[in-house]
Formats: sequence, structure tokens, C-alpha cells
Amino acid sequence: MTSPSRVINFLNFNQTGTCISMGTSEGFEIFNCDPFGKFYSDESGGYGLVEMLFSTSLLAVVGVGDQPAMSPRRLRIINTKRHSVICEVTFPSTILAVKMNKARLIVLLEDQIYVYDISNMRLLHTIETATNTRGLIAVSPSLENNYLAYPSPPKVINSEIKGHATTNNISLSSGDVGPNTSATDGYTDTLTSSGPRNGAVDSGPSRSFKNEIENAPVSSAQSQLNPRNTNNIIKNGDVILFNMQTLQPTMVIEAHKGEIASLTLSRDGTLLATASEKGTIIRVFSVETGTKVYQFRRGTYPTKIYSMCFSDDNQFLAASSSSKTVHIFKLGKSAFETGSVDAHNNSDLDDQEGDEFSIEDAEEGENEEVTSLGQSSGASFDSSQMEGHLKEPVVDASRRTVGRMIRNSSQKFSRKAARTLGAYFPIKVTSLLEPSRHFASLKLPIEGGGSVKSIAAIGQPVDVDTTVYPELFGNSVWDTSTGDSKAGIMKMIPVRVISSDGYLYNYVLDPERGGDCLLLSQFSLLMC
Repeated sequence: MTSPSRVINFLNFNQTGTCISMGTSEGFEIFNCDPFGKFYSDESGGYGLVEMLFSTSLLAVVGVGDQPAMSPRRLRIINTKRHSVICEVTFPSTILAVKMNKARLIVLLEDQIYVYDISNMRLLHTIETATNTRGLIAVSPSLENNYLAYPSPPKVINSEIKGHATTNNISLSSGDVGPNTSATDGYTDTLTSSGPRNGAVDSGPSRSFKNEIENAPVSSAQSQLNPRNTNNIIKNGDVILFNMQTLQPTMVIEAHKGEIASLTLSRDGTLLATASEKGTIIRVFSVETGTKVYQFRRGTYPTKIYSMCFSDDNQFLAASSSSKTVHIFKLGKSAFETGSVDAHNNSDLDDQEGDEFSIEDAEEGENEEVTSLGQSSGASFDSSQMEGHLKEPVVDASRRTVGRMIRNSSQKFSRKAARTLGAYFPIKVTSLLEPSRHFASLKLPIEGGGSVKSIAAIGQPVDVDTTVYPELFGNSVWDTSTGDSKAGIMKMIPVRVISSDGYLYNYVLDPERGGDCLLLSQFSLLMC
């Protein structure tokens, strides 16, 4: 029996974006996205975490503590097909996140990460981490690139030029470290296992990783630097990549200056996307090399990034935010096929102050590293630059406001100016003129200014019959947009969004034109 007083505690997609798991104050429910419908429910108490393993009957659930059997420290693995509990594991503190693929199960506590073999729930490794109250962690669904990503402990940089200090141009001498602590101790204590527990494999950091740490130009915040030194800068925007097959950390990626707010791994485990707490810049890195391969600007004003998701083919990246907008960026093919990453890809340009150019467009005092339309590169693919001839983006009539018309006109003028000036200025100047903005976007139809959170997922391309939606596809401009031989049939990409107020929104994206995503349907998860 559905109660109108139910409170949603948890919402998420499965690894493929085809199913939804929801934890409420009364139980948990599992939904199919297409066609939409609920196919499993349980009303045994309040649940705070409900994670699926792809579309299988295996679930990892954690209660909210409203009754003794539903402790937030207890993880239960259940089989929904057999209605049975496979195993239970109790942890020393509250479980903040659980992630799975077909080989590993990851449990995140505030300052620890547990790595399990999912086939027998044997503890393989324990990682001591910095405080991670946000529960930020990402696991690759792929077993070929079986990686775990999580925020690195803060670093303290000692610099006389505070505004320009970066990990690229500041070095610490051994004298900056406390008398009883080597420059590597902070990293070693953080990145290695705390020792075997309950059959855990005690495998310390790899030798190559130790050497990388020993030669690092910065030290950890745990290295006992003098806290009274006004030149100390805390840099907490790094991400650690951990190989879950070898149980070794592989590298530290310097993603942002500010604190990490969101991170995700692509479904094949080859790309890592990150966003800082300011939320204006999104960066994409190669998991294999740690190189920054794309950089995008979400917007000009700070916002909270709630989620990010790659498409299956790594051609699109979606980011949902507190502005109730989902931005979709087009990655292009040049980064990996040509290897044309700029030589200044990770240069000091990212960390220099840019007040004289654009104060509100600078994230954490960083100027965007992008190229002009005439000099596109793999390091920062321009989402507005289409392969082949350009087509006008899709415009949703329901979003045709005066403000959007003025903004679009301004952006077109800026692109023309950048194209003209790009031939005369060096790349570091033209990079400021032509920011790499979103390829498509959607605005959730949510009224009021409440803090509604959202998660987006990009699906596999589908054929859409435009005759079923005459109010959306009635314009004749759609007739030749895809070149499909079947009249009224268009190849579109589904973009699904779930919101914390309990709705599923089904949008479609034109993969060639971009622009506005069109809303096809919406469903209430609480009323199903």
C-alpha cells in the first residue's frame, strides 16, 4: 500500500541507466525505465542506500537506522528473485556509499574504503582515506579497465606567490617537512592498506607509484607543515586512481584547485570526468595516462554539480546541477584518434589568475584552456563545432524566452569574433575568447526554488516516431535532419533524468544538431 507520507532517501540508476533503485522511509523499490514500470518492492523499513548490479537480481542495501535490524552500519546483499539475504556485513561506522561491478564490491565509510571480491564477499583490501563526508567515489563498470576513483587527501603548498601557486610550478625542499616526517610519509600512510583484515590481501603500493610519490613536487597536508605560515595553500582538488584488479594505486590526477564535488568513470573505464565545488568547469582525463583530454564550461555562475554520466560510446557527457539544468557536452574523436593533445595541456594557464579577462567566468582563478574554432584540439573539443557542415541546434518552443534569445545572439556574435581574432592571436589568448560550452541542454519542469537534486543517464540510440509527438516535431525542419529513409522516423539518443522529488523525465537528444533536448514523457515514482 503506497503511503502519501513516504520520504525518498535514495535514488540512482543502475550501471547502464536502464533501471532505477529507490530507497524510502518505508522500504525500497526497483523500476524499469523503458517501458516504465515497477517490478520489485519491499516494505521492511527505511532504506538509505539501494544499489543494483546492472539488471540482475542482486542488490546491496543499507538501512537508515529506524529499527535495530536496519542499522546504517550494516550492509546486506540480497537476491530479489529468491527473496533471500545472501550475506550481511557490519562496519565500524556509517556506510556512505556502495558501488559494484561484476568483480568487485566497494564500501565507502567516512575515512575508509573496503574492497571485496563480489563472488564470495572476501575482503581484499582496505584503503585509509581523508575524510570523505560527501561519499564521493566512482567505480568503472568495465572489468577490462577495473578502476576505482576517489578524492585525494588535501595538499599543502608553500609558496611566496600565493595567487599563482600550482602543482606545476611549486617545489618543496626537504626542510619544509617536519623533523620526524619524510616528504613521502603522508602519501604512504594514505594510499596503502592498513594491513590485512579478515583475510584481506596485504599488498602495499607499487614501486613505480612510490617513486612517483617520492618525486612529487608537493607534500600532503599530513606532512606537518607549519600551519601558521600564511604562504601555505591547501589544494584539495586531486583524484586518486586505484586499480581494483592489482589492488594498487596507479596515479594521482591534479583535477582542480577547489574541492571535488563530482566524479565519474566512463562505462569502459577509459575516461574520468571531474567537477569542483564551484561547478563551472568540467574536465575529462585519460585513465591510462592521466592526461587531460577535454575541458568544458558548464556555465558562468557557480553551481552544485549533482551527477555526471558518459554515453556508452564516450561521445557525450551529461552533467546535472542545482540550476535544475542538465548540460550535455560532445567529446568528439580527435583526442584519442589523432593524439593531438596540446603541449600546454597541463600548463600553468589553468591556474593563473584571469581577473583582467573575465572574473565571473573564471573557476577558482582559472582561465579556460580551449582553442579557437580554427584550431580545435583533442585537449578541449569545442562542443559547438560539428563534424561535416553545421546545422542549427534544436530549439524547444517551451523554452523560447527573451533572455535565451538575447543570450543565443550574444554567443553567436562571440563565436564570430573569436573565429576572426583567432587567426591573429596566440593560442593562450584565443583560448579565452572561445569557451568550450555545452552541445545540448534541458531544463527540468520543476516549479519553485527548492533544492531538488537530479541524476542523469544517457541511453542507447533509439528510433523515434515523430508522428506520435506532433507538438514537438511538427516543424518541417525535422524532415531532413537525420536523412532516415523512413518518413517520420528519427534516430535520437535518450536522456533520462530522475529527481529527488520522485519523478523520471524522458528526454531525447538530436546527436547531430544538439540544442534543446525534448521532453517525451514523465512519470511519478511515488505514485507507481
